[in-house]
Amino acid sequence: MSTADKMDDLERAIFGGESDDELSAPDDDDVPQKRAKRASPMGDEEESSADSGDEYVQEKRAPKGKARRQKQRKRKRKQQLEDIDLSQLPPELANKVKLDMQIEAILKPKKASRPKRKRKDDEDVLDRVADEEVSRLREAMLSAAQDDEQANREKLPATAKLRLLPQVMEVLRKNSLAQSIQDNNLLEGVRKWLEPLPDHSLPALDIQKEFFPTLKKLEYIDTSALKESQLGRVVIFYTKCKRVTPDIQRLANDLVSAWSRPIIKRSASYRDRIIPTAQIGDGDGAARGRRAAQHDSRAREGER
Repeated sequence: MSTADKMDDLERAIFGGESDDELSAPDDDDVPQKRAKRASPMGDEEESSADSGDEYVQEKRAPKGKARRQKQRKRKRKQQLEDIDLSQLPPELANKVKLDMQIEAILKPKKASRPKRKRKDDEDVLDRVADEEVSRLREAMLSAAQDDEQANREKLPATAKLRLLPQVMEVLRKNSLAQSIQDNNLLEGVRKWLEPLPDHSLPALDIQKEFFPTLKKLEYIDTSALKESQLGRVVIFYTKCKRVTPDIQRLANDLVSAWSRPIIKRSASYRDRIIPTAQIGDGDGAARGRRAAQHDSRAREGER
């Protein structure tokens, strides 16, 4: 929105009125009258002096046409500079044209870089807004976890995390906030929410059902993020705890397998698996091969 539009909106807000039609209508009616008076060949000096408003409008219009002609001349001159063969010009004129071309070549990158600088500034503003949003959410998550722990100690319902859960899930599902989630260690809040309460009870099942499938989709979780947030320890706890539902335990196992692959340099593709084999007739080797195959089969089922 231009400055003129902003001023128009401000005027409407202060003085009332939905549009400029009421103000522009009288002006439109006056224009033909002024032109009619100018067109009269019998006009006297008073009439010509009364037409000064129309002359002012014409004087304002004149620079536009002049500017347009200047732009056209500049474009023609630019095209002429590009098409000129310097070898056919006198030395002095050729040097002048060559200098103009060099100046134009220097100014081109600067003109092209201006939108990039503006775009970079816009990106910096968006990054700061995202960081502030994620940082505030992290503090809110840690505060909600403390409130639930205190309520659990006092034998009261722990509902602070459940009230904040929709907002947390909305942020975790935004791919555009992935970098801010890593930079501001939002996974620490996730870890605090998944930890058992002081009476060793697990957090609400709704929290578990929301977090584990979402964590499986967050591909940006790497070893450094796991170390900083200590989220891996809690997920391993869910793979071993007998009070965890089978669905959640299976998702926890999948997360542990996925997060362990970069550490043990294990590929996620079954084509890269090395399956041990044994020679025919070697009873011990065949038995070891069968046991290895069974172990690999169980590992595949666990990853599913």
